[in-house]
Amino acid sequence: MGVWKKTQCNFCALSCGLEMEVENNKIISVRPDPDSPRTKGYCCRKGRTAKYFVDHGDRIKHPRKRVGDHYEEISWEQAYKEIAEKANKIIAMHGPRSFSVLGCALGSAQTPYATAKALLKAVGSQYIFNPIGIEFMGNWWSHGKILGDQMHFLEPDDHNNEVIIYWGSNSYVSHQIPDARKVCREFSENPDKMVIVVDPRLSETARMADMHIMPALGSDSLFMRALIAIILKNGWEHKDYIDKYVADWDKAKKWFENVDIDESLRVCKIPRQQAEEFAKILTTKKWGVHQDLGLFFGRHSTMNSYLCIIITIICGMALVKGGNVVPECVIERGTFSDENDPKTWRTPVTNRFPVLNVFPVGIIPDEILGKNPDRIRIMFTSFGNPLRSYPDSNKMKEALSSLELLVAIDCTETEVTQIADYVLPGRTTYEGGGDFNAFTLNYPEIVFQSRKQVLRPEGEPREDVQIFAELTEAMGLIPKLPQWLYRAAEDAVLTGARMSYFVKLLGWTVAGHLKYFDQLATVIALTLGKAYGSAARAISWAGMLTSPICGKSVVTVKADEKKHPILTKLPMFKDWCQMDAAFELVDNHPEGAIIGMNDPDNMLKNHIRTKDGKFHTWCREIDEYIKRITPEAEEEALRLQGGCNMILSAGRHSDDGMNATMRNPATYKHRQPYTLAMNPEDARELGFENGQMVSVTTKAGRLEIPVEYTWQTSRGYCMIPHHFGYTFEGKKVGEHCNVLTSHEDLEELTGNPVWRYTPCRVEVI
Repeated sequence: MGVWKKTQCNFCALSCGLEMEVENNKIISVRPDPDSPRTKGYCCRKGRTAKYFVDHGDRIKHPRKRVGDHYEEISWEQAYKEIAEKANKIIAMHGPRSFSVLGCALGSAQTPYATAKALLKAVGSQYIFNPIGIEFMGNWWSHGKILGDQMHFLEPDDHNNEVIIYWGSNSYVSHQIPDARKVCREFSENPDKMVIVVDPRLSETARMADMHIMPALGSDSLFMRALIAIILKNGWEHKDYIDKYVADWDKAKKWFENVDIDESLRVCKIPRQQAEEFAKILTTKKWGVHQDLGLFFGRHSTMNSYLCIIITIICGMALVKGGNVVPECVIERGTFSDENDPKTWRTPVTNRFPVLNVFPVGIIPDEILGKNPDRIRIMFTSFGNPLRSYPDSNKMKEALSSLELLVAIDCTETEVTQIADYVLPGRTTYEGGGDFNAFTLNYPEIVFQSRKQVLRPEGEPREDVQIFAELTEAMGLIPKLPQWLYRAAEDAVLTGARMSYFVKLLGWTVAGHLKYFDQLATVIALTLGKAYGSAARAISWAGMLTSPICGKSVVTVKADEKKHPILTKLPMFKDWCQMDAAFELVDNHPEGAIIGMNDPDNMLKNHIRTKDGKFHTWCREIDEYIKRITPEAEEEALRLQGGCNMILSAGRHSDDGMNATMRNPATYKHRQPYTLAMNPEDARELGFENGQMVSVTTKAGRLEIPVEYTWQTSRGYCMIPHHFGYTFEGKKVGEHCNVLTSHEDLEELTGNPVWRYTPCRVEVI
């Protein structure tokens, strides 16, 4: 019999609570955790497959370096010494723009980001690439422009919504909202509630909908513009709300005054009656909308998100109970990136800017291969496989292979570890000791989790967050730390008096080390992390002390006045003591803990972060762009050209598959999810039998794949899942769809890849 241990799933941002049965240091069974305050006994198929993520023959257990055409194992000391010497030499010769970091996060494990960001600041670089630069550039940029905050984003208040809208989202299968299937079923089955799906295909979620709106592929922005025009033409907008909370609506509403509604809806292939009915529901019901990859990876992805936020505002459904809310963040996910600030870098070749500190990932090939003296020459990767997860796999491989120094930190062999100069073994999140998830999506409860170790690491792997700290130390970017600081950390662990350690850390900083303030995460990882035996656990504590909710009334945990009788009476220190107590509560509960409650009554006050405290719906970039979103221009742009006969969606959520974190084909041993999903009518017209091998060709590449007949796919649309093309234990299954996507096909404003709208040619082999 094994021992059951509590933890959380690491495959997506939902971080579902799990219980794992462990025997002989192996996971033998996984089930949802009924005690999890985050998911209360819910989990999807991804979490149940965790054992396949950890236990296999491709685990990396020792550091190694490339020597000619092969790899040799080396010690950690040699790895750090050589990496530091080479990196410092390149940076000294070419400057901080030569240095970059990639990844540093799984969907629900982001501790490495703390020390990776500290390393970037120590070098003087701003280049970080991770999944934010794939999915969220347009959405978070839009929130920044309108709400003045790129870190928080609107989500449905499903506890109080009358209507829930899934726009470009198959939430029943993708599970990208808390308790996805439970919520979908409850809204679908309740006669007093409503599900509306806006999606060109008949997804599993759409089949449950009370209203299914099927816009033509790639026409979402045009439809939203027409929808807003309908609302304004009928005078249905929430005028009192707009007058009170919007600063510049008189300017922004001009975008919708001369819209040809009928022509727009004709191009979108949406009946006028259905559009009017939808508009009436939006202006008379309490509703929330969940945006997902159909919008984020579609044409005009930034405009999609921007207009979607405007709809919530003009209907009076932004930041209100029963409408759309923003769950509080416990850990800072990044800081506001103002692209108009001269201190914010733009890339020299593509002229792209970051959102929430992260640059769009599709620019990587051009910024490495471009003949520019400021090109990227060094990349440290962690929890990342850009040769499969990012656009244009072939070009991405060419680019990373040409780097002067590529260091890959990973727990398993990937396509990147096969070309890296140095490979450093990381631990899985189940072998570390305190990884957190910065996406605290629960509402109204504020739930936080910090994983406990479930398995003992085998070999020499270290936590990624520790590796970045030790690389910073090896590069000589922090001073030698005093022994008394290490002893203070040990005392903190022995006694639980972490705030005493914190006071001494601040004393060290003020006493001649202020220039290392941005490296405090590294100092904490090296000192308190060493004492804990887990840098991740130490960073979880530090992250909570610097939390965006520190000092706010939403925190319900009380500081321990007996433990800190003086500090709890000092301004600011009492807030830190409160968050220290919140950490202790979480640290003692491997299932996670409720540390506060969101404040729905003051959400407008607390989460409009503009200087005047009002929504700003007009901005110059959108003003210039939206003039092109006309029925005439869109009808022409939507015509297939260059011999293409289909639109490809690069990526498909299905119950048969996983996501790119999982490489092990054992998760679909009895299924065949590697297929080209196609509407049967399209397939028959093109002469394809169900299961027949066909070729799919785009401007970026070509692959071969069997056809799958499915009525879930709309006419003219085909879909390939992301989770194939990996070489696992020496065998390759299928081909990755990013062989077909181009790094040139990025959304114009902020740079999300246009993965859901890739023109292609499908034909018989």
